Amino acid sequence: MKKRFIDPSTNRKNEIVKEKLFFYNNIPLFSIIEFNLYGNCNRNCSFCPVSDPLVYEKKHEGITVALFEKTINDLVAINYQGKILFSAYSEPLLHKEIHTLISIAKQKLPLSRVEIVSNGDLLTPTKLKQLFDAGLDTISISMYDGDHQIEHFNTMTEAIGLDATQVVLRRRYYKDGNYGITISNRSGLVNSNEYRDQNESEINTLPLHEKCYYPFYMILIDYTGDVMLCPHDWSRKLSFGNVQEKSIVEIWEGKALNAIRSKLSNNNRNFFPCSKCDVLGTLMGEDSFDAWGNTGLIAK
Repeated sequence: MKKRFIDPSTNRKNEIVKEKLFFYNNIPLFSIIEFNLYGNCNRNCSFCPVSDPLVYEKKHEGITVALFEKTINDLVAINYQGKILFSAYSEPLLHKEIHTLISIAKQKLPLSRVEIVSNGDLLTPTKLKQLFDAGLDTISISMYDGDHQIEHFNTMTEAIGLDATQVVLRRRYYKDGNYGITISNRSGLVNSNEYRDQNESEINTLPLHEKCYYPFYMILIDYTGDVMLCPHDWSRKLSFGNVQEKSIVEIWEGKALNAIRSKLSNNNRNFFPCSKCDVLGTLMGEDSFDAWGNTGLIAK
């Protein structure tokens, strides 16, 4: 395997994935359900498809409270206890009713963790307090601008009595030869080699002949209700159904996703978007991958 830089925050996420592996009717459930709450971002980072209007059309619309609550009710029906993550292809804090969404999730699924990944630009002490009062467990702030942001966010965190486990700061600016992140090419939409660690090997030949565990341990729901393959599919062209029409568990254990799992378990990425993707997909989720292998639903 080529030399890869590993994001320091990966270990924390991997522990949650392993801890939250549960089964429903003998089928391994996702440990993480990720929501793309909104159709926009307030930044235009060069390493992100948001910066390319030919790829990412910015829209001022988001998931409705009714659709979100329907999905949460689907999770209640299967006794879901994993992580509910607001991240994906947008800035979650742009959603005007995010406090309501957090409150619904936490009230109906008290054993689940509710987390946000944000660039932090829209945060104020008042906003941060509102999020945690609504039931938020953790917000991970991706800092893109420099060391000065550490003091800024630490001051805000301390002002309302939170700690470093509740407000997690993640360096995403260049320092010590890297950007602090395990970089990916967003399914071929950006040149990830421009942002790699100075000691990391470039990846120039695709598709990779490697497994990927993403669809074994997580699922992603777009604000339209479409269920996507993973957070790296920024083209959003591979959908497995819509939660307005089917329950989330029907889609999760359906034939379409199992066909993808069978390919990825056999090191086969020769299909879109995986054929264009350079993600190291085995950093977490191995227990979930092994559990799926024991179901008899995955071709080997």
